[in-house]
Amino acid sequence: MGSVEKRVRDGRVTYLLARWRDDARRQRKRSFARKADADRFLAQVEADIVRGQYVDPSDKTTVVEHARRWAAGRAHRPTTARRVASLIETHIAATPLGSRRLAAVVPSEVQAWAAGRAKILSPSTLRNLVGLLRSIHAAAVLDRLVGRSPVVRVSLPSAHRERIVPLTVDQVRALADAIPARNRAMVVAQAGLGLRLGELLALRVQDVDFTARLVRIEWQFAPQSKVRTEPKTPRSRRTVPLPQVVAAALRAAHRGVPAGR
Repeated sequence: MGSVEKRVRDGRVTYLLARWRDDARRQRKRSFARKADADRFLAQVEADIVRGQYVDPSDKTTVVEHARRWAAGRAHRPTTARRVASLIETHIAATPLGSRRLAAVVPSEVQAWAAGRAKILSPSTLRNLVGLLRSIHAAAVLDRLVGRSPVVRVSLPSAHRERIVPLTVDQVRALADAIPARNRAMVVAQAGLGLRLGELLALRVQDVDFTARLVRIEWQFAPQSKVRTEPKTPRSRRTVPLPQVVAAALRAAHRGVPAGR
């Protein structure tokens, strides 16, 4: 159990000292001007210890300090790690929220931060950023750095996605004819196989089975990378049918003959 002690000077009570032992049995103390405040604080601390929700009130970890530690401990792929680090430095460290004491942040501060970020970010990017902050605070709850996460009921702009309209066959042909001959097979292959750009650039001759009319998608070039890497998720590794028009374009490119000639 905790206790409240009076500190007296010249016959007058100058402040009250609340003492307690935390969940690791370490002695803790905090001063108050009023006994009612000290009693209320001790009651809350003791209840939190019983519930296993005790948070050290003297911890001064900031939001950005915890965010950086959280990111460093994640098993991220290099490209993901760079993206997460950039989001933390640009949108957390560079904002007032980043320097706030982690345990002192309240939901209204998170909402104000999100509203500020909404002025410079697209709705989809903002949702990813808020999701990142939610994960960071969820980890803080598990580590008992905070009692509960303040990233709750955040109001965000609606995300409107434009309808994707694929190119017609004539448009694909026109695009292929408009670019240098050595790149025409890329246009036909991307349109016919539905590949991401990184997957298209990483495609190898041995990935194409002309006899079985199949293409294995097993590698990609990540953005700003010149090294082939495996796709981000197992589902991205797949085998797709090889249409005749794409097969002809790839054969022509492999022979060094411009596609369509």
